[in-house]
Amino acid sequence: MDKEIYYTVEKIKKTPAGRVFCIKSTMGTNFEMLVSNEQYERFEIDEGEIIDDKRFLAIREEMLFDNARRAAFSILSCGENNKKSLIMKLQSKGFSYELCKNMALYMEHRGYIDEKKQIGLLCDGYLKKKYGKIKIINELVTKGYLREDVMEYVQRELSNVDFAENCAYIIENKFMPLPSVSSDNFKKMMGALMRYGYNFGEIKGALSLVVARGNKDE
Repeated sequence: MDKEIYYTVEKIKKTPAGRVFCIKSTMGTNFEMLVSNEQYERFEIDEGEIIDDKRFLAIREEMLFDNARRAAFSILSCGENNKKSLIMKLQSKGFSYELCKNMALYMEHRGYIDEKKQIGLLCDGYLKKKYGKIKIINELVTKGYLREDVMEYVQRELSNVDFAENCAYIIENKFMPLPSVSSDNFKKMMGALMRYGYNFGEIKGALSLVVARGNKDE
């Protein structure tokens, strides 16, 4: 049977950031735990007090959660983040992945992270850059948004976007005069348009628009 471990709070040091519990276990291990002033009042622990393993772990878990929450608020106050970017930034501060994941969900459920709104704003920016649908989807997924959320938004909000017209805009502003179909420049143009995220049907439609407008100008 494992021997029960107890912890003695040998000293409580006051600091600008909160209180530091200097704790020593019956195994001889020393711990220093920084807690906020709010936590200190809630824990109701005095110098010299002996606590059991269960209470020690509960205090440690709550302390880490509150510390991660403060770090998350600090990160979010500096700019827009989705869950993935918040998790990565919290991990860089030394928090465990599981805690970071839970904190990202905590922030989302309380409205501090709104990924659907973020997707909409990013899509607006991508459309101004004349990105095709494929590139828009890939960019959003790469940034950490769930593919199903991205696809739902694209199907609902971008169904009326004339991607052939957007593709034609790129052709008219980057590749005129229109290269002949058999030339290397035409192949380079096709490759560039596909990297912009347009599929073959959209590119074909764009070329028809460009040719039709060119014939009108003659």
